[in-house]
Amino acid sequence: MFAPDMNFAFENQPAKHARWALENDGPVGSSPPERNEERVDLGPGIEIVAFTPGRFANAIQKNVRYTHAQQLVREETTSSIVVTMEAGGAATVCRGWRYLSNNDGAEVHTSENIREQLGYRGHWESYGKWVFLDLKLDDNVCARIGNYSHLIPDHSAEWHLRCLPIVPRGHALLTAAALACQSKDGQGKFGEDEPHLVEGILRERWMILGASNGLRFRVESSGVGREGAPVVRVENSPEPVPTDAWEHSF
Repeated sequence: MFAPDMNFAFENQPAKHARWALENDGPVGSSPPERNEERVDLGPGIEIVAFTPGRFANAIQKNVRYTHAQQLVREETTSSIVVTMEAGGAATVCRGWRYLSNNDGAEVHTSENIREQLGYRGHWESYGKWVFLDLKLDDNVCARIGNYSHLIPDHSAEWHLRCLPIVPRGHALLTAAALACQSKDGQGKFGEDEPHLVEGILRERWMILGASNGLRFRVESSGVGREGAPVVRVENSPEPVPTDAWEHSF
């Protein structure tokens, strides 16, 4: 999915540079940095490469079980996100997640149940090694689902992501090309990028979307409190991760 030196552009360079200067408080006429890979440290075993548009996806299964005081807490999260970026600059995203939580003890019994799916449509453009996604909610991409017991995520009508195309070079867990993305301001909201994150793969907070068929992550965590390090397993999906993968635990 990634070509050595291929960059697709659908906007002339002066316009792209003017937009970059405006969004990054740069002086008029300034250009976006051309070697952005030097500005981000994703950790060992990761190389930032040139971008080729296509399909990127992940599915994540997280199972958490821990004790706190006299409480037993059990959490199960299943999520998926499918991003499609076309050569002409069009982009669509379908993401969903299912969250089940139970907190049982001698006197306290609480539970949480969330089922949510949202679709987005917009465009992408690249500056150097960065790929920016500017998206707006669009129920025609995939049907909106919102079932909540207590907590209700507060989503804005727009979602802005910045991404880096990466390939593993002797990485401990990743074995295939991927796209590392995060909310552009670096501060994702509850229920937005958080369900699609697997921490400990890269430094900082990144959604890791496998090229083509996508990646599947399984995260198991147990112990006293949340102190124990989770066990993470990663596999290249043998089939394209479907947009409704979040509906079914695996």
